Amino acid sequence: MTAINLATDIPPGITTYEQLAIWVISALNNANAAVTAVEGQGYSEQAAQAGIFFVPASGKTRFLGRVSLEMDPNYLAGGQKPWKFGLDLSTTAINAAFKTN
Repeated sequence: MTAINLATDIPPGITTYEQLAIWVISALNNANAAVTAVEGQGYSEQAAQAGIFFVPASGKTRFLGRVSLEMDPNYLAGGQKPWKFGLDLSTTAINAAFKTN
């Protein structure tokens, strides 16, 4: 588990869900760059991916992120919050650079 202290780890400049999503995916990617996940028969992929890309069709720059997290099978019990059942990707600590604005 990459532990988080909600009071001190998330920079105070993050004020929207969108900013938080980019921060979380980028931090997971940074801490787990070498971690892969088996996602199909004979197929594995980097477990946390993040990148910023220019899209010529729109003329805009976009953040693209992807995270593949194993789920505790008890999530199927129903009626519970799915985020409570995500299993740890690693025990790597968050890079200090992610804790400041």
